[in-house]
Amino acid sequence: MKIFLHTIALAAITLAWLVTPLTAQWLQQRTPGIPRTADGKPNLGAPAPRTADGKPDLSGVWQKIGDRYTNNIAADLAPGEITAWADSIYQTNRLGFGKDAPSVRCLPQGPAYLVNFGIDTRIVQTPTLIMMANADLSHREIFMDGRKLEDDPNPVWMGYSIGHWEDDELVVESNGYNDKTWLDWDGHPHTEQLRITERYKRFNFGRMNVEITYTDAKVFPNPVTVGMEMRLRADTEMLEFVCENEKDRQHMIAAKPTDVVSVPPEVLARYVGVYDMEENGSVIPLQITLEDGILYYDWGYDGRQPLTPFGEKRFSLAGTWVEFVTADPGPATGVRVIFVEGEDYGPRRK
Repeated sequence: MKIFLHTIALAAITLAWLVTPLTAQWLQQRTPGIPRTADGKPNLGAPAPRTADGKPDLSGVWQKIGDRYTNNIAADLAPGEITAWADSIYQTNRLGFGKDAPSVRCLPQGPAYLVNFGIDTRIVQTPTLIMMANADLSHREIFMDGRKLEDDPNPVWMGYSIGHWEDDELVVESNGYNDKTWLDWDGHPHTEQLRITERYKRFNFGRMNVEITYTDAKVFPNPVTVGMEMRLRADTEMLEFVCENEKDRQHMIAAKPTDVVSVPPEVLARYVGVYDMEENGSVIPLQITLEDGILYYDWGYDGRQPLTPFGEKRFSLAGTWVEFVTADPGPATGVRVIFVEGEDYGPRRK
């Protein structure tokens, strides 16, 4: 998914770094010491490497896959699984299309990094300390020396983290986050009581999963767990991104609740179907479904996400325009997905 801050929230072009991982330096520099196929390409299906003490070695540059939880950490939750206090703040932030997001204000993203697919992370692993460095120069220290988390920590942007191994799974526990950051791009809040548990499991050389559990009683009545796939970025390096006193925010105008319109179910039903979207020479299906009067978007089987109607044919997905092309009065013939760099068009599958 490509992020687009549209005319309701005027695009800050410098936010385009959120669209895709920034990798450009040393394009011809091959990652040393990794398995390769006969044609010299990285063998990402090879067994996962191990350290001298037999633990999986998670070192490398990693990219998270899919934007579902990047946009909405509560994508899987039913009503009542998030508190009214948190949902009210989320609904306000969601219509701001990122105007008040920490990243737009040149602040660290805090726990939102855990599900952000737009920023690569370099993991550096030692027996007593694991470092996670992000392209925007923020970092985390995960202490593996047996220490415990403090009961009453001084709140900071990136929290405090300790880790241990359970067989081949790295378990990371964190607390001490300040309440100035969000859990996702759309704007779910958290309190200083937030605790997070991450479980990293590397399946092979090129693929790893992370399972993230959030505990914050003022936000979630019960702990909430999400999972994301991570893929190794071989034969490339991260390109530094620095937010330099961002000034575009003053030009961004958030939407109001009255900008959201009601579209009759019979009209929404015309958009249901599968559309063939092309990316990098491959056709990836975009599935549009309808449930309880809400239109859902599911591209590349990342999981469905709700669309917010701003017109009878025009909808928002976390700030990206999704606009249906129709041949009245029949079903939609195609869909346009509009973002900062341009737009994609997908015809309806017959």
